[in-house]
Amino acid sequence: MQTPIVAKLILLLAIYCISDLSIKRNIKKKAVSKANRARSIF
Repeated sequence: MQTPIVAKLILLLAIYCISDLSIKRNIKKKAVSKANRARSIF
């Protein structure tokens, strides 16, 4: 069964958006934990 190119593009775009979101969330979590650690020192 041949899937249309449009469907493949939409799937790739969805995967890219999901991974991009999770990466951004991970970076934000790390930044917040660093900020909290820095705050507790001072």
